[in-house]
Amino acid sequence: MKKKVLLIDDIKEFRALVKIFLSEKFEVVTAKDGMEALAYLENGMKPDAIVTDLMMPRLDGYQLISRLKNDDQFKDIPVIVLSNIDKHKDREELARTGICGYLIKPFSPNELKENLEKMISKALVYCT
Repeated sequence: MKKKVLLIDDIKEFRALVKIFLSEKFEVVTAKDGMEALAYLENGMKPDAIVTDLMMPRLDGYQLISRLKNDDQFKDIPVIVLSNIDKHKDREELARTGICGYLIKPFSPNELKENLEKMISKALVYCT
């Protein structure tokens, strides 16, 4: 049975493309922003990992990660950030929240797959 990944990005075409890359190894569910992702989670979806963008409308990636990591129900879900923002300060701050990875767009699909496989296989609670 494939592990489940929740992919969050506000660009529909980007979500579709990444879903194609990941679907070979994972069951991929997509959300257009943090609000939609939270709705999925609060309705009982428990993904094995989350991949999220940072800059999105309504509820951005920073706010989503903060909510997830401060909620006992969701804090153990490994998170990888996929963003075109490459600010060292942001990366350090997000690492302190417990994200498991930070990839810059454009990214290597194989690197994303490998990171997800490692995270899920180790069942990491907190990443540094």
